[in-house]
Amino acid sequence: MLTETFNLNYQYGLFSFLIGIAATVLTRYSSFPQILKGLKTKKMDDVSFWFIFYLTLGLFLYVIYGIIINDVIIIFGNAIGVFSNLILIVLKIRYSQKSFE
Repeated sequence: MLTETFNLNYQYGLFSFLIGIAATVLTRYSSFPQILKGLKTKKMDDVSFWFIFYLTLGLFLYVIYGIIINDVIIIFGNAIGVFSNLILIVLKIRYSQKSFE
């Protein structure tokens, strides 16, 4: 019985870990096309500064939350998100005629 409980907990743990990794990869990948487009076209007028700002702030708070609960997936995934969105903010400020719309 103890072995069955251990295997079940291990399977759920592995499953939740894989779901967390998949969610991290998919959500973090979402900002890369915008980064590449901004670098290529050097135009960022159609991107909202405040959307990126609030998203970055929320992701940063998730990093803190992940540290508090000691969850590596939350920390790592959201830290990547903070970094990629900081790149978007820099691109927005640098390549936009209207930086704070």
